[in-house]
Amino acid sequence: MLSGGELNKLYSRDFAVFEAEPPSNYLPTEALGKLSAARYTPVFVFLDAGGKKVLETRGFRTPREAKALHEFVSKRVYLKTPWPAFLAAYPKN
Repeated sequence: MLSGGELNKLYSRDFAVFEAEPPSNYLPTEALGKLSAARYTPVFVFLDAGGKKVLETRGFRTPREAKALHEFVSKRVYLKTPWPAFLAAYPKN
């Protein structure tokens, strides 16, 4: 994966990044419990400026996926392209 804090640097440029307890540690009525039904981590939940969830994903397996996910959300590609289609077309190198 991305090492030496590269992932944090990449995502911190465009997002407010924070770590939370696994979703299962929150009650369904709590704000963080309402964001995700996942019961394991890592879970990435992206919200727009209005607080609406635009994407939830169960992490990624490669640096390519991490970079693609950053671009997909930061450039608001989700408004016109589904995540699986974007990832499939994302450059392999």
